[in-house]
Amino acid sequence: MIAEAPCGETARNVDVVLIGAGLAGLTAAWRLYRAGVTSLAVLEAQDRVGGRTLNRPAELAGYVEQGGTWVGPTHRHLLALAKEIGVGIRRGKPEGKTFYRDKGQWTQVDAREGEAPGAAQEDFQRALAAFERLSNTINTEAPWRSPNAVELDRTTVGDWIERNTRTAEGKALFEGCIRKMQGGDPHAVSLLWMLQFVGSATFRDLLDTAEDYRFVGGSQSVSLKLAEALGPRVVLNAPVIRIEGYMGDGVAVHTAQQSWRAQRAIIAAMPACLRRVAFNPPLPREHRKMIADWATMSWLKFNAVYPKPFWRDRTIGSQFLCLDRRVEAFDISPKDESWGELVGFLLPDSLGREVADRANFCLEFLRDVYGEGADRPAAISITDWQDNPWIGGCVSALPPGLLTDAKQGLSAGVGRLEWAGSERSDVWVNYMEGAVRSGERAARNVLAALAVQSVRA
Repeated sequence: MIAEAPCGETARNVDVVLIGAGLAGLTAAWRLYRAGVTSLAVLEAQDRVGGRTLNRPAELAGYVEQGGTWVGPTHRHLLALAKEIGVGIRRGKPEGKTFYRDKGQWTQVDAREGEAPGAAQEDFQRALAAFERLSNTINTEAPWRSPNAVELDRTTVGDWIERNTRTAEGKALFEGCIRKMQGGDPHAVSLLWMLQFVGSATFRDLLDTAEDYRFVGGSQSVSLKLAEALGPRVVLNAPVIRIEGYMGDGVAVHTAQQSWRAQRAIIAAMPACLRRVAFNPPLPREHRKMIADWATMSWLKFNAVYPKPFWRDRTIGSQFLCLDRRVEAFDISPKDESWGELVGFLLPDSLGREVADRANFCLEFLRDVYGEGADRPAAISITDWQDNPWIGGCVSALPPGLLTDAKQGLSAGVGRLEWAGSERSDVWVNYMEGAVRSGERAARNVLAALAVQSVRA
């Protein structure tokens, strides 16, 4: 049973307090619990666990996944955790061709059998290879120590694309690829940060295999299973407002209703969300800088459910990326075709309309791609993570200059504080795998610190 934040009680004493019950925080708590640290509290601001994973009930399909959804074969830590707690995997997407549209013209991403790739795709592939070669020079654990780090950090991804593509369509395709992975303007993202991102995962995994599987029961089921196992140690509706004493002999964590005192704390919240938390003493400059300047970005995700995937006899394509309208959609219907489901993403600036027009924008695009009837689903849901005050966006990226300025503020612990969260991982940043790895790293650090403290005692 998950607990609610108590009201009007004195401070509770635990060994470890964790802030955030998304995948990172719950993974860290689970690893501590399994290692014998049972005196812990996981404080979650929302009324649910799962962070940026969310299963929403839906007609016909039972549920739709409104946040992180897919997992790939190289996501070894996430897959191992899911197996450990009894969550299975299934096929992520049906097989099919991928097409992109630029200036009204649809083109197959991979050349058709017997055909040579066009100039734009050759340009795109050549630039991808050059980017990946450059990413191999990056120190992914400490990117600010990489060759030419300051110059790379001052440069934007958009600047690099403009200098390293030769055709307008190749440039648009590369920019679309970056937007697909990061959900933001390439001209607002540090080249060094993006090189670290690619260097820790490779373009092949990012573009080809990262969406091979989905979790049985939806991605949120991983967090739900962890929270169930941790029981009343997980406390909902408990937004943290103040953290004190972390440079001394303990750390105090305060919500509006209750306080917790602990030997160590793990903070597993999006960096931008920490702007509302008061730290006493103030965090070191590098950490303050990282929190203050961290940029959040967000795709809007839409799920449309139908009685049947009727479009499958109309098109050879399963995934469609529209570069000029900055929207994509693909088929994730079950293998037995017991219902149809199309999922897609669009950038907020794609609309140019009022919020009320989001659904119409998505339905018009689905009709254009999948034909008559695709604009009449049994149910459609649209999720904008920037509407959630405790999340602030589905992904995030660092702006130019921040990584080499703030350096250790990315992930290094401070006093009795450890950081976790997908953004702070050095592998698979912004993915569920990155969240799990960061939680495991934070748990290892805390276990080592507690062991040292025990020996000294």
